[in-house]
Order: sequence, then structure tokens, then C-alpha cells
Amino acid sequence: MTSEPTYAALRTHNKRIAGMLADPECAGELLLVGLAMARRLDLNDPVWPREQSMPLKPIAYAVYGRYRQPPNLLVPNWGPRGDSHPRKRLLDVFRHDRRRYQPDSWRHGIACGRPMLRRDGLCGRHAANELTRTLTDPATGLRHWVGACSQKPCRAWFADLLDRNAAELKASPPPVPPANTGGVLERHLPEIDWWQVWRHVDPNWTPPPEGRPFERPTLRLLIGDEASAPVVDTPRPALTVHEGGWR
Repeated sequence: MTSEPTYAALRTHNKRIAGMLADPECAGELLLVGLAMARRLDLNDPVWPREQSMPLKPIAYAVYGRYRQPPNLLVPNWGPRGDSHPRKRLLDVFRHDRRRYQPDSWRHGIACGRPMLRRDGLCGRHAANELTRTLTDPATGLRHWVGACSQKPCRAWFADLLDRNAAELKASPPPVPPANTGGVLERHLPEIDWWQVWRHVDPNWTPPPEGRPFERPTLRLLIGDEASAPVVDTPRPALTVHEGGWR
């Protein structure tokens, strides 16, 4: 660092770190990345000459070092593997943390949901793996798992259920449900315009219907070659993704 941090800066930093450590969703590599980015935000370490910007490469090296990493991403509830290159691995963490709606993960033990005709209740037998799907609620857009066992009446009920759901969605397209996962780093690092980040790491990402948090972002994250990042003279820039990095 170029100078000793002030008492106010240290107090802000300690409060932010305490919030991360107390957040059960901020774990694994999300926590490591968040700690490194918080140090840059609050204490200007690593030093970066441009104000209101954050260099990605030094952050990646601070978290992962300069060597290739094991492929597994150490973040909660995440199946796909991450890139072994430190900077690309950092982008994988951002992609994992983008705010979005995600239905419950498929799990073993889904029961057959066909209503019984001669008694109350459902069939209840173990659903066959090839007879499990997600249904979308036309009114809310929420998706949930349903299944059927291999009995002929249950298979017929299941096929009819899927056809009826498809017809309902075609007749009345459902709304986009609110996000139920992601946004952990956004919660603890609101200075960064994470919407620009998520659009960069996932071109198909769209803003959730609940919109932005109240805080207005003030920092840009530089993703590409920091040296080639354009300089934008603005007193309070929003965070935007540039090929030159976060600005």
C-alpha cells in the first residue's frame, strides 16, 4: 500500500469482513474472492493507479497464485467445474454468483405424483429416472419437479400432464420468477456494478424482475488487459465491463 490506512478505512473493512464471515452463503471461493476484493476496495491493496477501478489480474493472483488450479469450484451448491487458469477461474466464480432464478436441484427419491382413483392420496411409488421433469407454473413462472413410476396408467398420466403444461405455457407465457440464488458478492460489495459483470460472464443473463438493490454502484471491474483500458473521466461512474478490465 502507498500509505497507512486510516482508522475509518480499517473500521469499514472490518465491518465488511465480519459480514462476509457471518453470511452462510459466502463460503469457499466466494469468500476468498470477496476478501481479496474487499481489501482492494477498502484499503487500496493491491495498489491500482486509476481511481474507482479494480484490477482483475492482481486479484486473481492474490486468491489463486500464478499456477493452474484444480478444476473443482469450491463454492456452495455448484456442480460444473471451473477453469484452472487463475483469471478465468475468477470469472467462473462471478458466473456462479450471478443473480438468477434456479429451480430446486433434481434429487433421488421423487415419488410418483399420479392421484389415485379408488382411494385418497397419490401413487407414491419411486419415480423412474426417465419420467422426471420440471413443470412451470403459468401464474408465477416457478418450476418444480414431478415424476411418475413405470406403471402404464402413471406413464399415461405423466404424458398428459406434460402436454397440458406445455399448452398452458403457450397460451399464457409465464412471468420471470424472482431470483432465488446468487448475488452474494453483490450483497457485500455493492460498490461494484455486478449487472455489467454478469452480462460479461453470461451474455444470456437478464436482470431479475425485482431489479437492482437500492445502492448505486460506483466502481468498475477491469476484466481484460488493464493497460489498454480506456480512461473515462466521470465524477461517479457506474461499474462497467471493459475489455481493458473493470473501470
